[in-house]
Amino acid sequence: MRQKGFSFPSKCQCCEAEETVSHLFIESAAVQGVWQHFAAIFALYLCDTRSLTHIVHFRRYSTPFHSDLHIRTLLPFLILWFTWTQGNAVKYRGVPFTTDGIILEVQCHLRTLYAARTLTSTQWKGYLHQAAIMDFIFRQQAPQAPSIVRWRAPSPSWFKLNTDGSSLGNPGLAGAAGIIRDSAGHVHLAYQFALGTRTSVLTELTAVWRGMELALTHGLAPFVVEMDATTVISLLKSRASGK
Repeated sequence: MRQKGFSFPSKCQCCEAEETVSHLFIESAAVQGVWQHFAAIFALYLCDTRSLTHIVHFRRYSTPFHSDLHIRTLLPFLILWFTWTQGNAVKYRGVPFTTDGIILEVQCHLRTLYAARTLTSTQWKGYLHQAAIMDFIFRQQAPQAPSIVRWRAPSPSWFKLNTDGSSLGNPGLAGAAGIIRDSAGHVHLAYQFALGTRTSVLTELTAVWRGMELALTHGLAPFVVEMDATTVISLLKSRASGK
């Protein structure tokens, strides 16, 4: 309707500009102060855009530790949410719309998650120093001693299928692979493939399923399956026992 010449009376709560989505969440002076505050803590470059999608994606994928629950992914959504609630508080309760008010709401919510142990050191991976600045102290886990792992051959005349899968983000971009060897350790078949977006459990299950299909197709039987995904192993055992 705006493109056809209709005007709308909605005004920004902190200035006289028209309250569009991009103005409320990105362009207004109060919200710009919020983005700048947290950008300074995380040493982030503020990308010049009016797209909320671009902002969220930049915060997430500009770090090697990106995941759905990482602080770099969570923080933009918290800023957007509490910007929205502050705007409603201005309209319905007469509360001032300020940069400090939104920052305080975000920090209080983070402290609540921290106190409930929902916010863990894993979600601050790569940014534990920034967590300490915000008074979030996580106990460092002592490094574990390396364990020796070796491949165990199957019984004579048997084959062994070893599989693995990975999902970046869970769900996220996934891939799976496997290898089939005989009792002497000779490789008879190896495979790998991309799966698109999958959960880690589905990725591991697909890796096993594809490996079993290939083993039977190429006459590599009888065979045993070996993998390191405990959740999938428990699931397969429960189905096999009829539970």
